[in-house]
Parts: sequence; structure tokens; C-alpha cells
Amino acid sequence: MIAMLIPMKTQYKDGGTVEYKAVLYSVRKNHSLKTENYRTGCLIGTEVRILNLTVYDDSEFVPDNIEHVLSPAE
Repeated sequence: MIAMLIPMKTQYKDGGTVEYKAVLYSVRKNHSLKTENYRTGCLIGTEVRILNLTVYDDSEFVPDNIEHVLSPAE
């Protein structure tokens, strides 16, 4: 029973996202590069899941300060 609560750390190569995952829950600290509505930026925040159901998610898209907007043709 205790083994279901011990998390394993996984670090992704997408900009700095770290996930702590156990059998019963997972916590993901997002920090990844993302494109949204043809704008580049970062997805930053924390997501908590218990039994694969999201109970907390404050992740938000933070656009770059660069005025470069990607066009649909690119």
C-alpha cells in the first residue's frame, strides 16, 4: 500500500517540465515551449491528478514579448 504513494521523478526535454508520478497520483510542474493561436510562448503552472482525475490545474500560456506572430502559411 505504501508503495503506491512513492513517486518517480520524470524530467522532460521540452523546456523544463518535471513530473512526479505514483500509482495513485501525479504532480506535473509545467514549463514548456508552446505555440498557441500562432504565437510562441511558454506553458507555466502546476497540475495535480488523483486517480487520473485533474483536481488542480493553474497552467497558463505566457506569450513571448517578441512581436513575431506566426502566420498560418508558415
